[in-house]
Amino acid sequence: MFDLDGRVAIVTGAGQSVGRGIAAALASAGAVVAVNDLHAERAEAVAEEITAGGDRAVAAPFDVTRLDEVRGGVSKVQQRFGRIDILVNNAGRVDDGRTRLGRFRDSDPALWHLWIDLNLYGSLYMIRSVLPGMVNRRFGRVIQISSGSGSRGIPSGVALYGAGKAAIEGAMRHIAIEEAQSGVTFNAIALGLMANTATKWEKASPGEVQPGTLAAVPIGRLGEPREVGACAVWLASDLAGFTTGQVIHLNGGTVQGR
Repeated sequence: MFDLDGRVAIVTGAGQSVGRGIAAALASAGAVVAVNDLHAERAEAVAEEITAGGDRAVAAPFDVTRLDEVRGGVSKVQQRFGRIDILVNNAGRVDDGRTRLGRFRDSDPALWHLWIDLNLYGSLYMIRSVLPGMVNRRFGRVIQISSGSGSRGIPSGVALYGAGKAAIEGAMRHIAIEEAQSGVTFNAIALGLMANTATKWEKASPGEVQPGTLAAVPIGRLGEPREVGACAVWLASDLAGFTTGQVIHLNGGTVQGR
């Protein structure tokens, strides 16, 4: 039903956890997947894992916060496969060793731009780079991985992360309407507590703000990367053509603010 055979996808931040699950799910559904990550070794490892399982993937490492690298990386994928049909903007966690969870009042203003550069500009750079080709071919799927922190306040010390996610969700709504008749759809998946991120939060140092507990998730467990991948496969499919400009909350029933 959700066959992606013949489609070409690129997933950013796909070298681990949620991104890895999304890349594997898209490939399993038939798409050729370009695995992007800031670290080449991670991108290559995931691409090799996918191809070892009989599906198709290539590594496409570059920094999504650098427009020149985005243009170069996207161009290479397009030259190799002829097009990009599906974009999943998953990269969202700053990975430079300088940022830590904590209260906004304790944050360093000199580092604020890192969260906005990645969660807003990085996604916009990717969208801008693939959109003309999608519009010309009258088909495209843009999927933004967002967070519940983009629509409600949560006590986990992610104010700047949430600000970036709220910003890109807002931009996606507008772009979806601008391109509503182009054959390209734009949707976001807002994640709740996921197995990979919750583990990191539980190891936060004393004095750092702690996230909500598992008891706050009505379904009683953490989300899995493969479940995010399943949602992405649906949004990437032909059958999701009537769904655009939406934020889908994948959170085990956690109540979200509006």
